[in-house]
Amino acid sequence: MELDTQILSLLFSFIYGVIVSYLFNLNYNFIYNTSILYKIVINILFCINLALIYFLLIKVINYGVIHIYFLLAFFLGFGLFLNKYKFMRDFIKVKKYKK
Repeated sequence: MELDTQILSLLFSFIYGVIVSYLFNLNYNFIYNTSILYKIVINILFCINLALIYFLLIKVINYGVIHIYFLLAFFLGFGLFLNKYKFMRDFIKVKKYKK
């Protein structure tokens, strides 16, 4: 793989990690403050959708080749911006589920 393709893929992985942290904080109340059935369904759909979108976009960039350092860049972007977008958790209110 050429160097410019690797740099573009690393940059994309980092930016995608930032976007996923934004979406995670936006959907935080749906993921943690609902019933157990909704938690399971929402988590599965959320993870599958994000993984499919990542793979489809990385396929456009470098024909679907995923290296470990792309995943490290993704997790670095996610981890660095996870606390920065905590204010997004207040935008969507969900009634707290009571057992």
